[in-house]
Amino acid sequence: MRPTDHTWAESFIWHIRQVPSQLLHMRQLAESTVAAQDTTSVRVSGSSEKARLPLRVEPADDADNLWAVLVVTSQHVLEHVGGASPRPLRARMWQGRDEPQGLPVCTPSEAFAKGTEVVRWLEACTPTIERAGELHDSIDHLTTTIRKARTRYPRAEPQFKTYRPRPCPVCGERSILPVWGANGLAGAKCDNCGQSWTRLKRS
Repeated sequence: MRPTDHTWAESFIWHIRQVPSQLLHMRQLAESTVAAQDTTSVRVSGSSEKARLPLRVEPADDADNLWAVLVVTSQHVLEHVGGASPRPLRARMWQGRDEPQGLPVCTPSEAFAKGTEVVRWLEACTPTIERAGELHDSIDHLTTTIRKARTRYPRAEPQFKTYRPRPCPVCGERSILPVWGANGLAGAKCDNCGQSWTRLKRS
């Protein structure tokens, strides 16, 4: 039995709001120096020696997979709704044959910001997505991927929550996004004009 439209919309929005924090958390795990040192040695091609991987492969691959599914789903939505699309859907994507293969080269906080931008757009498209039955297979695949990521990396969502952009005092656009560091919120940056702020540490 298919849930009511209201229940479907709530479930969809709840799921996609997890994406930025999941991307952030998985990329932080992947790039953790301590974690990278604990990975199993791998044999270098053409050599009898073993070398440590520079990052943890599994969370990096899982972050790439979540991003690729998010982008492919968003591209399907864009084909249906038309109009303007978020910047991350238009630029700096790794391209395979027909689909993105993962996140572009970026820091964990940039992955969070890219995910947030796409998720905000998808959330705005929710009423149209609800009415478009042909999109539901893509959406189901996305929500399943999100649930798997949350199960595998359960610490992500409680630590970091989706952030509603604040208005910028410099350019006036509602485009101030957080910059996350290893210990949480490190500052903020306007995604429109580039103005940035550093969080003051309490003495």
